[in-house]
Amino acid sequence: MDGYLVQHYLDPLPAPPEKVACTDGRKAITYGYLADFSSRLATILSQVGVRRKDRVALCLHRTPDFLPAILGILKADAAYVPLDPKSPPERWQQIVGDCAPAAILCDGQTFVPLAGAVKAGIPRILLTSRSTQSSSDNEISAALEDILASPVMPVTYHNGPDDLAYVLYTSGSTGQPKGVMITHRNICNYINWAVEYFSILNDDRILGTAPFHFDMSTFDLWCPVKAGATLCLANEALTLFPEKLLGFMESERVTIWKGISSLLFYLERAGVITPARIPALSRVLFGGDALPARTLIRWMETFSDKLFYNVYGPTEATGVSLCCQIKQAPGGPGERIPIGHPCKGMKAALLDKELKPVPDGAVGELCLSGPGLGAGYLNDPERTARSFICAKLDGGQVDTWYRTGDLALRRPDGNYVFIGREDNQVKIMGYRIEMGEIEQALLAIDGVRDAAVVAVQRGGLDELVAFVEVEEVKDYTQILARLRDRIPAYMIPRRLIPLVELPRCGRGKINRAALRTLSMEVRHADG
Repeated sequence: MDGYLVQHYLDPLPAPPEKVACTDGRKAITYGYLADFSSRLATILSQVGVRRKDRVALCLHRTPDFLPAILGILKADAAYVPLDPKSPPERWQQIVGDCAPAAILCDGQTFVPLAGAVKAGIPRILLTSRSTQSSSDNEISAALEDILASPVMPVTYHNGPDDLAYVLYTSGSTGQPKGVMITHRNICNYINWAVEYFSILNDDRILGTAPFHFDMSTFDLWCPVKAGATLCLANEALTLFPEKLLGFMESERVTIWKGISSLLFYLERAGVITPARIPALSRVLFGGDALPARTLIRWMETFSDKLFYNVYGPTEATGVSLCCQIKQAPGGPGERIPIGHPCKGMKAALLDKELKPVPDGAVGELCLSGPGLGAGYLNDPERTARSFICAKLDGGQVDTWYRTGDLALRRPDGNYVFIGREDNQVKIMGYRIEMGEIEQALLAIDGVRDAAVVAVQRGGLDELVAFVEVEEVKDYTQILARLRDRIPAYMIPRRLIPLVELPRCGRGKINRAALRTLSMEVRHADG
């Protein structure tokens, strides 16, 4: 069906025109406004030259205006490319240079800084009033006044299921951002499954905490539109203050939250979760990083009436590829939380270095196949060919598989369990070691709040260095002694370094590069 996402999800409207589609607690937009504004924006984009299969970049701060903006781009038959408004101009230049957008949508704060990243001739459309800018009008291809004054024309959609819907840029090992291409079919497969599996209804209120340039936002943006529900958009400042975030969830009567695991960890550690809090919340989805079992135990003991799901999926597979409803709290702090079974239509396989399946219980690289698999990396056929392989497994048909670089095992009950990154594996004295296994052993020790292990060069040899957050000052030799009770001697870190808090990247994941640097600078206790 032409139009695909828009035709499937917004035409006709999934909710009454007056119903709130998105709110951040200060501004709210209705489904009627969403449909009207996106159609007007599509008309403007067509007038400035945007055509089918073009790409349109957005550099917008976190407000409800983002939702009608992406819908307007899709109604113009283009694909949207979110830019992080906090990124340095050099990164904008890299992304804009790679994706070659036919237009860029800006707000009052990003319009001028983006000027240096945009080639002359690329239209810049301002989603605020012209009066907010000191720039001359000839720099503004269109502004909010022009969009609102444009006629609401019947929009003819031409997007097909295999046209791109968005391109998300992630960090590349070479330092150049890589653009992951996701199609209309990919999103529909994911969102249709999610709305059904998590029983999302039109009276649900979904908390959005993920940045728009992050793949977890696909759930936040599209599930409410599919179900006719409401997106409750938390601004970035709220995620830094646990008490304020819970207050926002309560005031907005949030019923569903899909958040990064580290945010659940921070909330629990801050001591703000108590049985009386967030009463409307009924479903908690966590992913993006491994959640310590100790943290999940605390959440499930505090909120026995809520449903908890561990979700797993790389950007290259759109959103969630595997899912596990956690029906019982983990048995202990050292237990690994399973990432579950493949979602509807998706397939998973564990392969060895020769791309042969490994038996149950053995660790292999987790590979994914199915309709959620993206179209590869924009302008990078070599990287695409390395990561997206054609293989025939167990006598089946030849399928395209994405090599995640994640290591996992499959339990006898069919549940997959995440072990760690393939590139987080080292050999010490001929032994193959997964840092994730040492980290889990550290987390099982009383008083250890968080832990990370890195391999560093010392005297020409690799050695393991462990970093720990502890609840109070401890005798660190006791931690090493407890660790020796849990893992083989060859896995014991040579050094143990205490930190008040582990350094983390913008998305909440542990910054291992910073830890490697720190290991060279900090005096330590030898193991």
